[in-house]
Amino acid sequence: MTHAPGRRRRPTGLALGCAAVLLVAACSSSGDAGGAAAGGGSGPTGMTVGYFPLVHTATAVHAEETGLFDEEGIDVTLEQTGGGAQAIPLLIAGDLDVAYGNYTSALLAAQQGLPVRILAGNDVGADDHAIMVAGESRFQEPGDLAGARVAVNNLQNIGTVAVRAVLEEEGVDPADVSFVELPYPEMQAALDSGAVDAIWQVEPFQASALAGGHRILFPLFSGPVEGMPVAGWLTTEQFVRENPEAVAGFRAALADSAGQLQGDRERLVELVPTYTQVPAEVVEQVALPEWEPEVDAGQLQEMADLMLEYGIIDEEFDVTTMIAATG
Repeated sequence: MTHAPGRRRRPTGLALGCAAVLLVAACSSSGDAGGAAAGGGSGPTGMTVGYFPLVHTATAVHAEETGLFDEEGIDVTLEQTGGGAQAIPLLIAGDLDVAYGNYTSALLAAQQGLPVRILAGNDVGADDHAIMVAGESRFQEPGDLAGARVAVNNLQNIGTVAVRAVLEEEGVDPADVSFVELPYPEMQAALDSGAVDAIWQVEPFQASALAGGHRILFPLFSGPVEGMPVAGWLTTEQFVRENPEAVAGFRAALADSAGQLQGDRERLVELVPTYTQVPAEVVEQVALPEWEPEVDAGQLQEMADLMLEYGIIDEEFDVTTMIAATG
C-alpha cells in the first residue's frame, strides 16, 4: 500500500525563544494562550501539531497519512519538536495548537499555573523503556544502583519519577542516585566511556544499546509504576474552549490510529523511517509501544503524588483540572 507523504515540517528552533517551562512569566503574560489555529469560519479546522520523532508518535503520522484527521474535519500540519519540556513553551506562545509531551512535564507546567491541558493519551509504560547497564557491569538488580549515576533525558520528567519509585520499593533511598541529563542519542556512548553507570533507553535507542552489547537491568515501568501513562497530546485551555469540535475530532482520529497500529510491526517498519532517522532494520527489532488514547485520571494522579513525594512539584495537585473535558 502506498501512502501519500504527509505535510511535515522539520524543527523550527522556536523553542529557543521560550526555553524552559519554569520561565512562566516569560512564556505567559496572561492566563490564557492563543492557538495557532484560526478560529471560526467554515471548512476544516487548521491545526499545527508538534511531535517528537519517535516510534511512539507514529499515531499522529499514521493518522495524517491515512486521512484519519481529514475524516474528522481537521486540516493537520505536523511539525517536529523536541521533548515535552521544549514543546510546551511553543503551545503557550501559540506556535503550536497541540504537542506530544510526557505527562510529568505537563503536570509540572500546570502546577506552576500554565494553561496546559491534556487532549488525548498516547503511550503507556511497557517493554519499550528500560534502565540499561554495560554488559560487564557489576549491577545485577535494581537495588545495586545505590550510589550510581543514571542518565535520563530530563531531570524533571517521567524517567526520574519511575526510577525513584522502583528503587524505593527495592529499599534504596532515591536520594542516593545521581541523575545525569543527556539526550537519548548520547547515552550509549556515555555508558561505553564510563561517564555514567546506567542509562534510560526508550526505543529505538534500546534496541541499539542491546545490539551494542549493553543489557537491561530492569524494565523502567515495573513494580509500583507498571503500566504508568507516559506521554500524550497536550494543548491549551483556550484551544479546548474555542475548538471543541476539533478537540473531539483529534481524539477520534488518534484513537482510530492507535487501534490500527497496535502490534502492527509491518506498518511501523514502513512508516517510522519516513519521519525519523531510524532505519527499517532497527524498527524490526524494537519493543513495540503500547498505545492508550484514553487518559487514566487515576494513574495520572498517582504520578502527580509521586512527583510531590520526590519534590518535583511543591504542593498537591488535582490532575482532573488539566484533562480537557470530553463533552
